[in-house]
Amino acid sequence: MAQNTIKIGAIGPLSGPAAASGVAMRKSWEFAAKEVNDAGGITVDGKAKKVELIFEDSQSRPEVGVSAAQKLLTRDNVDILVGELFHSHVTLAIMELAPAFPKIFFTGQPVSQEIAKKIASDPKKYGNYWKFSFNSDAYADTTFQTTEWLIKEGKVKAPNKTFGFIAEETDYSKSNIEFMRKLFEPAGWKMTGQELVPIGNADFFPQLSKLRASPPDVLISIFTSPNAGAALVKQMKEQGVKPFHFAIFYPTLREFVAGAGAAAENIVYSPLLFDPENNKDHKTLSDKMQPFLGVAPSGDHAFGYCNGAVLFDVIKRAGSTEVKKMNEAFAKTDYKCTLGRWVFNLDNHSPKVGADYFAVPAAQIQGGTQRAIWPSSVATTQYKPQ
Repeated sequence: MAQNTIKIGAIGPLSGPAAASGVAMRKSWEFAAKEVNDAGGITVDGKAKKVELIFEDSQSRPEVGVSAAQKLLTRDNVDILVGELFHSHVTLAIMELAPAFPKIFFTGQPVSQEIAKKIASDPKKYGNYWKFSFNSDAYADTTFQTTEWLIKEGKVKAPNKTFGFIAEETDYSKSNIEFMRKLFEPAGWKMTGQELVPIGNADFFPQLSKLRASPPDVLISIFTSPNAGAALVKQMKEQGVKPFHFAIFYPTLREFVAGAGAAAENIVYSPLLFDPENNKDHKTLSDKMQPFLGVAPSGDHAFGYCNGAVLFDVIKRAGSTEVKKMNEAFAKTDYKCTLGRWVFNLDNHSPKVGADYFAVPAAQIQGGTQRAIWPSSVATTQYKPQ
């Protein structure tokens, strides 16, 4: 007997070091689903059906994520699996289930290029997997271009053209590092070190001691845990470690800003995808979501909202949750959400990035507020020396 709902299973870090982002993604998906359901649902196979969401906790661990995916696909018999909402390393593990289940798999925030590489390398095996977020090369491009621009403008000094990393030990970080090196090193930069730590690590004194002994001109840090990021910038300030610091992702989290306090001031980072203070469309979405969320929406909330909206649009156009029809609808997607325009590359099932789609800007925390500084087309303020 056909079920009366469209069952979507979603896996994310609802506990553990990245829970703030996982819970925010869950709440924003719930809001996006409520909008659809309040409007009468989505017509599937000629019948209007409501969206039913079932969430499972990955705890930021691949083996837990795979177990959760197996439960959702078998016991809950979901029509579509969103695996994972947040972590690349969990997504890469879940991907191996795709060939065994004739269902659509979708991702949330994972950016690792390895996901896209897998899809492109074996479209028969992973042809039912679609990636919602941009790839690691977008972060790399923003980091490199912003750094070079600031040096050219005389706002940052890098006399030795050296750079180093402190990052969490995940596929997400490793993929970012790989693509950053491919840009920096051919331009004459030398990497002085790469320190990888567990997710949620809060003691950076060993890593910073090494940096003091051989300080790079540019330090790039990559974390998904706001507590790890707050600990790093505080300990950098305490130890007087002062390279030009470019951070990836964690400064977008309000928990980081609250935890780091004054140590967060003037940090440069990417991406600033949601800026309701300076973008009227973002402000409209923020005002719309806040009564449901009970808090001011964050970048995670906005990203989760568009994540759900894109999938619901695909289902609507496909008129089905059957893999062939949904794959065809994904391939023809051209959907404008508040954060950008989603059009997928057909070779790797990843969204296109650029001026005609959506930018991955660099920003800086100034006076406790997030402000875009690069590229000039979206900048709302000038860079302030760190």
